[in-house]
Amino acid sequence: MLTLGLLRKAHRTPLRFDTLGLRNVTARELRLRQNVHLSGLRFESTTPKPKPSTEAVSQLPPPKFAFPERICVYHAGTGRITFLACLKISTLFIFVFFGFVVTPAYYEKEGLSPTVLRTTLSAIVPLVFVAYTTSPFVSFIHMRIPPFARQSEDMLRRFVRTLPPTTELDVTSMSFIAKPRASKVKLEDLYRVNRRLGIVNLARDTKAENAARRWYMFRAVGNFSAQPSSNTVTRASWVWESIMNTIKTRQV
Repeated sequence: MLTLGLLRKAHRTPLRFDTLGLRNVTARELRLRQNVHLSGLRFESTTPKPKPSTEAVSQLPPPKFAFPERICVYHAGTGRITFLACLKISTLFIFVFFGFVVTPAYYEKEGLSPTVLRTTLSAIVPLVFVAYTTSPFVSFIHMRIPPFARQSEDMLRRFVRTLPPTTELDVTSMSFIAKPRASKVKLEDLYRVNRRLGIVNLARDTKAENAARRWYMFRAVGNFSAQPSSNTVTRASWVWESIMNTIKTRQV
């Protein structure tokens, strides 16, 4: 009986030890898992949230407007512009041919004679006449409008009805060699005139602008020919008529 009791105790003791060890291992694993979980939460909470990139913001569609920032209010017509450009270039060729080819040949042959005088006039007169009559010719005019006036035609009409004097106009004329010349003027600088047999109908004072230019630079354009009857703009053609009515009071 004593032997059987000792054997029973010997078998029970390892079983109790193993049970306690198993409980200790399980508790350690649970603590380790909790620590890992908490550290993960702490890492997620301290990680900064990504901000939206500027590229994504720049890819947003721009607001739509009914009119561009620079609206064309006057256009003289493609045919008229092309004809005058060809006329200017042809006049230059005539001047070069009669002035540097024909006139020197007659002068060497006849000396100072009526023929030399005629060929000289044939070179100079067309050049001066074309330059005098076509220099104020305006090809097209653009007007800068604020964003609120670009939203619809009704808003544009409200803006044009009360045009501020500081409204900027980009007037494009034609130079001596048929090259476009852009003149940035303000509405308050223009006034109505009747010069050069009615060819010039708009003018501005260019004394201050010419004083700031170098001696080798072209003089600023002060006379413009932009007749309302020659306007070929189809969209919002009434804008130029309103502009002419606005500057009508500045006639001198």
